[in-house]
Amino acid sequence: MKKDNSSYNQILKSTSIFGGSQVIIILIGIVRSKIIAVLLGPAGVGFIGICYSIIDTFRAGCGLGMDTAGVKEIAEANNSENKQALYRTIARFNKWFKVSAIAGAIACIIFCYPISIWASGDDEYALRIAGLSVAVLLSIITTGRSTILQGMRRIPEMAKSAVLGSFFGLLFTAPLYFIFGIQSIVPAFIGTGLISFFCVEYYYRRQRIPKVALSNKEAFQSGLNTLKLGIYIVIAGFIGTISMFLVRTYLSRSIDIDAAGLFQSAWVITNIYLSLILRSMGTDFFPRLSAIAGEKDKIKQLVNEQTYIILVVASPAIVTMLLFSDFALSVLYTSKFEYASDVLRWQILGTFFKVLSWPMAFIMLAKNKGSAFLFTEVIFYAVYLLSAYLLFPSYGLDATGIGYLIAYIIYLPMVFIFSRNISDFVWRKDIIRMALINAVLITAAFFTARLYYTEEYALIPGAIILIITLIYAYFKLKRVFNFADLKDWFRKR
Repeated sequence: MKKDNSSYNQILKSTSIFGGSQVIIILIGIVRSKIIAVLLGPAGVGFIGICYSIIDTFRAGCGLGMDTAGVKEIAEANNSENKQALYRTIARFNKWFKVSAIAGAIACIIFCYPISIWASGDDEYALRIAGLSVAVLLSIITTGRSTILQGMRRIPEMAKSAVLGSFFGLLFTAPLYFIFGIQSIVPAFIGTGLISFFCVEYYYRRQRIPKVALSNKEAFQSGLNTLKLGIYIVIAGFIGTISMFLVRTYLSRSIDIDAAGLFQSAWVITNIYLSLILRSMGTDFFPRLSAIAGEKDKIKQLVNEQTYIILVVASPAIVTMLLFSDFALSVLYTSKFEYASDVLRWQILGTFFKVLSWPMAFIMLAKNKGSAFLFTEVIFYAVYLLSAYLLFPSYGLDATGIGYLIAYIIYLPMVFIFSRNISDFVWRKDIIRMALINAVLITAAFFTARLYYTEEYALIPGAIILIITLIYAYFKLKRVFNFADLKDWFRKR
């Protein structure tokens, strides 16, 4: 391997650029989570988690995969010399997103009573859930504007709007929660939705995109092909959102709303904070993979390179989170949330299998094997829900974390088999060695944190494991990346 390998350099650069803005958003989110935990407690965090699930469910169900397909189509039109075609494509997606937003809001109102009954056993929250319809509408429209900016490759504008939306949203919600408590949760969702929309709308209007007359019939007919492209992704996302909603409401009904809050705290850390690495890499990885979808050798090379960097970056983060899960929960929330530490550790352990399977899952999408992608997602959530349900009588809340681990242990070989059949993909020998070594270090960190977390002397083996992991990651990164290139990144920007 050469230090000046341009592919590794591009992976790291795209991750740092996109990840930088996301880190700011995460920090703002940490402050927001801390405020919510202190002012509203586990019950407030639990209800907020249910609200997020409701909004995500209707956004996924009524969004129809337009965000994923829209980025691709708008980017293709943007690269052409025909600006009129670009403007017509944007006009079409604007119409689709508006219709989707209205449909999502109406659906939220229609199903407010059944959702309330399922979540709490009665219709106590029905009116609040109906109020979330405004947040659903704003969420879908905001997604539409972001999709257009991303398709036009206005990534800096996207990043700025997201950061500003998070910052001003925090300024809006903090005093609201302080004054009105739990009663202000729904108004807070509506207010932050408006703020996010205005922020992204500002940068959208700065593009000075001319309006194009487009009939509803033409917009509908030309959009049917787009629906076919995104349908598998949206169904998979919808199943995931529904699954999380089922878990949260089951905990709320079987234990109490505090249990849902504890689960939510562990889920946020695992799937938002740690998954930042994957989201940052995905912005560049998937387009690159799609461009070489017909060349098996190049697919194999790129996916192995991406897996290499993921192991270098993610493994130290996983070890750190395993060793300091109690501390993370206390800092991000309050000491009351330390009861979720075991759930968090099990989920973080499962995250290692997630990062290994993540690059391979994109092969199915790049090769237009949407049905295979959907199948693997369905199996994952089926195993997760079934495992958590069967283990719940014995392990209680911890069953959600153990089920998460079991699901990804099954998901990894399943995705590998599909990827191998589709593109002849195999891991390189050095990737397998890296995965095994990191697996040993992560397992050692898991048992150190789980068995000796109350003992002060556990700091010594924990520190040793973390130092070894960091040194190993450093030397692996040094093999493929020249640190002197960092100054060129800043000079070019």
